[in-house]
Amino acid sequence: MKDFLILKACGHKDENLEIDNIKSLAELYGMNTNIVCVENYENLQDALKENGQFDYVYLSSHGSNDGFCNELKTLDVKWMEFGEMICETDCLKGDSILLLSCCRGGLNEVAYDMFWNCLKIEYVVGPRQSLTSSDLLIGFNLLLYNLEHRGIDPIVACDKVLKGTDIRFKCFDRMETESDPAYIARCKELDKEFGI
Repeated sequence: MKDFLILKACGHKDENLEIDNIKSLAELYGMNTNIVCVENYENLQDALKENGQFDYVYLSSHGSNDGFCNELKTLDVKWMEFGEMICETDCLKGDSILLLSCCRGGLNEVAYDMFWNCLKIEYVVGPRQSLTSSDLLIGFNLLLYNLEHRGIDPIVACDKVLKGTDIRFKCFDRMETESDPAYIARCKELDKEFGI
């Protein structure tokens, strides 16, 4: 049985409805679900460290190309920090998928930074533009339907979201991304920046 961690970290008025729907959908597909409210950096670390290993980690938050935060600004995490935290807490099973339910979670630089920071991350999925909760919800519903019910490859499942909604979701597969010249250039830049 697969395990699904939901990090409830946004704090906006529609978040409970979004989380309830995602939880129900994951359970419909036979997954164990765990919802953790995350209000600050320490809560986030504890949520990843203390709840076991997961096939899916779903992050509900406000996002940008730099990182993510909550509505009250008590949580503000850079994507690099999140990747490091994922790695250090060993919260992912093999072939796990990070579902970034936040604006700009599907940008190349977000996935590049996450992959560079943690070899345990296999897939990163998120929207490429700013969206409402209802847009995010329908996108992730279609994605999970295609992944879990139909058994479709994550990249193809994201294409189905675009075809069904005109919402641009992007899936980054580590194996494919590692040969991308833009990813290689970003890695060299990060290696230099961090003295590796």
